[in-house]
Amino acid sequence: MDIFSQPHYYDEIHDDILLAYRSGTHYHNKFHKHNGYEIYVFLCGNVNLLIEHSCVHLERGNIAIINPTEYHLAVSLDNSLYERITLNISPAIMRKLSTHMTNFNNFFDTRQCGVNNVILLPEETLDELLCLLNKLNGTLNSKQFGYDVLQRSYLAQILCTICNNYIVYKGMSVNIMPELVSGTIQYIEEHLSENFTLSDIEDALNFNNRYISRMFKQNTGISLKQYILEKKVILAQSLLSQGYSVTDACDKSGFGDYSNFIRTFKQYTGKTPGSLKKHN
Repeated sequence: MDIFSQPHYYDEIHDDILLAYRSGTHYHNKFHKHNGYEIYVFLCGNVNLLIEHSCVHLERGNIAIINPTEYHLAVSLDNSLYERITLNISPAIMRKLSTHMTNFNNFFDTRQCGVNNVILLPEETLDELLCLLNKLNGTLNSKQFGYDVLQRSYLAQILCTICNNYIVYKGMSVNIMPELVSGTIQYIEEHLSENFTLSDIEDALNFNNRYISRMFKQNTGISLKQYILEKKVILAQSLLSQGYSVTDACDKSGFGDYSNFIRTFKQYTGKTPGSLKKHN
């Protein structure tokens, strides 16, 4: 079976704004990413949150901001009750809410990948955020006069609250990701534009590539090959949107082989690089 035929690692969100409260036990998921931004609010449970090369053990009041390029995975360590709220926002809505002075897209996008995603809110601030989320939820399920104005207002307040708390936050979350997995992801990030192989990763990290691949899959739920290809496609998409030619996007995203680039790009995006460039 083609690795892209069941892209369990890509969770597409079809709504511009998707707010969900989730509660349960026996939780299982895969290392995945979305086509929009995510705000993750942790309420209770015995859970580790993996974002790229970082892993944090969560406590009530932890907030995570995740951009569309960042893989993430919540791992429930036992069968205790796991409660969280997720708010997914499309890039288009973020742009509409942004101004010249307050650019929400830039706030989410300019962080180093997998770094400084998680902060801890004091209980009082968490209560204020939960109140705003509850009000937003009311507008998402209403068609009363003015619901759309209130919706934008509550969403803007939520984003401002979160961004301002990130700006002043001084704490450091302890990264408990296994060093080998973290090092593998960092190597990929640093060499993404190169046509590297698993043997190159093996040489850099001084571990057998089969062991590296096994540890990566064990900790993330996605194969190392899938992850590398996905990251290269994301880079190629960005290059095409910046005006690079299809040939340059192939070279600069480290595919090496042009026909493989075209095939892989279409398998993942559903479009050829040429048609995507023309659309942009």
